[in-house]
Amino acid sequence: MPYFATTDNTKLYFEIQGEGKPVVFIHGWSCSHETAAGIVQIMKENYRCISYSHRGHGASECPEKGFTVDQLARDLKELIDYLELKDVVLVGHSMGGATIYSYVSQFGCKNISKIVILDMSPKLMNDEEWKFGAFGSYSPADFKEDMEMIAQDVTKFMWKFWRLLLPDFAALPADMEELIAPGLMGVNRSLPLLGLWQSMFTRDYRDAVKTITVPTAYIIPGKPIYPMGSAEFVKNNVKATAKIIPFPGCTHMSLTEKPTETANEIMTFLK
Repeated sequence: MPYFATTDNTKLYFEIQGEGKPVVFIHGWSCSHETAAGIVQIMKENYRCISYSHRGHGASECPEKGFTVDQLARDLKELIDYLELKDVVLVGHSMGGATIYSYVSQFGCKNISKIVILDMSPKLMNDEEWKFGAFGSYSPADFKEDMEMIAQDVTKFMWKFWRLLLPDFAALPADMEELIAPGLMGVNRSLPLLGLWQSMFTRDYRDAVKTITVPTAYIIPGKPIYPMGSAEFVKNNVKATAKIIPFPGCTHMSLTEKPTETANEIMTFLK
């Protein structure tokens, strides 16, 4: 199993499939490198697909520190350097999109050829002047409540989280929580989930978006977490060609619900 060690000696798991232009897939909160597996199976015929698990996720090591989005971006930079990748395409889903925003804010777009964001606002908290964060209504009070729940009982929060994201999951009877909730954690642990939730919702990457100098696509599903205004902000503020790709008939998890269609949209954009 391939791993590389970051400068703080955290071992991160990665996979490489296919040959050609490098495309790095960056997964979301509580997910892993396996989230993009369906897309990789299609795109590996024409691209060199690199998927990896963030620290504290999937097969990667769970250290005692470093659970901020900015650190995830530094991990991404080290992976790109370690693999000596050139003219890289970054594809970020959810928190993976935030990782890209942070990457750009820290390192710019040198060595990046294109960016694909899958349903991720540059600012997650809503306030008086920004209504395009999570669900268009997620407030500091919601954040405080969720942080308390994650710290107290992360499996209970995972039940709440996935029922918000997936309508079919929300349709399950409430009395199935004790049976299903523990399995929603997978191999993840509470410390990285707590730290990264805090980091995601307290950062504002709108200024970072304004420094993106490479072609960018924002894929927004029919049932997104973030209102269309977040996609429009990215499109209107990137300093390069940018487009919004509507993706009806799916939720925030479009890359697992419709991997073939998602892969085709990404490849069309890359061409």
